[in-house]
Amino acid sequence: MARPLRIEFPGAWYHVTSRGNERKSIFADDQDRRRFLEILASTVETYRVQLHAYALMANHFHLLLVTSEANLGSFMQRLNTAYTVYFNRRHRRVGHFLQGRYKAILIDADSHLAEISRYVHLNPVRIKKYSRREIGFKKKVLSAYLWSSYPGYVSLTKRQPFMSHDTVVSVVGGKDDVRGRRAYRDFVLGGIAKDMNITYWSEVRGQVVLGSDEFLEWIREKILRKQAGKVAADKAYSGYGELLPRVDVPAIAGRVAELFEVEAEALLIKRSRHRQARRFLLGLCYDLLGGTMALAEIGQELGPVGAAALCRNRVILQGELKDNKKLSKKYSSVLRELRK
Repeated sequence: MARPLRIEFPGAWYHVTSRGNERKSIFADDQDRRRFLEILASTVETYRVQLHAYALMANHFHLLLVTSEANLGSFMQRLNTAYTVYFNRRHRRVGHFLQGRYKAILIDADSHLAEISRYVHLNPVRIKKYSRREIGFKKKVLSAYLWSSYPGYVSLTKRQPFMSHDTVVSVVGGKDDVRGRRAYRDFVLGGIAKDMNITYWSEVRGQVVLGSDEFLEWIREKILRKQAGKVAADKAYSGYGELLPRVDVPAIAGRVAELFEVEAEALLIKRSRHRQARRFLLGLCYDLLGGTMALAEIGQELGPVGAAALCRNRVILQGELKDNKKLSKKYSSVLRELRK
């Protein structure tokens, strides 16, 4: 069965959900919920994770967190395993009861942090039995719900030591003071009036990334480039194709050929006589495709050429662009155009 790609790096923000097998309940009573929070607090401390929101539901839980290290997988394995051991022992059962594959959405915090925190905190009133109830009733339910981090956002007396609040509050209401907490409360409660069936899932790219085009490009360039060979060779990752750049080598070659008024086929041979255009092509392929494809794989379509040759070409090209502003402007313009 295809599995989602895991993207991990220090400082990454995630919305994580984990469900019971066959959507069965994962909490028998409040004692289970309290024990889960104890394990969560311990795991947050051990793995140096900052937890910014949570909500415990009948058959699943939500977490909004940021990893100080690239260790989301280790954090979730410890959390789910420790709680499974506790639950099985207490209720005299054996085997898995949490789904093995938790869902983790990598978030562009600059654009989606506030909305995701609200989404997490509104879960207690998004369930089916409240779907036809009036807004006032839902506000009362949400304010009285004990098993989420929302109470700590609106009242200092209800805060938990393993939670972080200031970052999310600052996005919505400025400082983490009386005014800021009131602004956050109004922001969350204001979400009840919206269509409760609307979620952000339709905006997620490749089943794992939620953010702007610029954020996705940063992920490609800084993170996926290092994993390209391994991931490209592993067809088991679902949604990976959606993270790939929208252009390919022939499309890039066509645009460069048009720019330099030459035949595209002449640029795809190893010893092309159009040296400047060829250098442009190799540089653009490196910058546009290198984040999600192995350089050796890209090189196969360019002559072929080796990964080392692509790197050397990029160094030479960067030197030329530094010395020639007109050429640099032309290259940047084509790069922006093809990234759209």
